Amino acid sequence: MDERRCPDCNVQMKKTRVTAEGIGDLYVETDRDGGVLSHLGIGYQNPLHAFLCPECGITTLYADIDATESE
Repeated sequence: MDERRCPDCNVQMKKTRVTAEGIGDLYVETDRDGGVLSHLGIGYQNPLHAFLCPECGITTLYADIDATESE
């Protein structure tokens, strides 16, 4: 998950870190009700990875769908 391309500029994005005033790591929290997220293997809390385009500044977040479930 270390290589992403900008959807606007088509240049390689740089991995970066997004914080909420230093209050721990960001993650996606989902319900495990057998829905589409469950079928994709997304756990209850999945870490997010941030990428920044050096050309236009767009920042994208990706959920780590390979992460182990941490309830």
